[in-house]
Amino acid sequence: MWRRAEDLGFHSAYTYDHLSRRTFRDGPWFGAVPTLTAAAAATERMRLGTLVTSVKPRSPITG
Repeated sequence: MWRRAEDLGFHSAYTYDHLSRRTFRDGPWFGAVPTLTAAAAATERMRLGTLVTSVKPRSPITG
């Protein structure tokens, strides 16, 4: 998806990092940092970022 967006001429792409979203509640949930890491590996020129980065109520070490 990221490579296709770059091929279509998009200069930047953003992902979200929210704690909950009703429409995504029953589907897979991907963290912003791993998602952007995969996007960076798949693209060459696109600028990447998050729309909003939420403070997580859990330890990043213990999950």
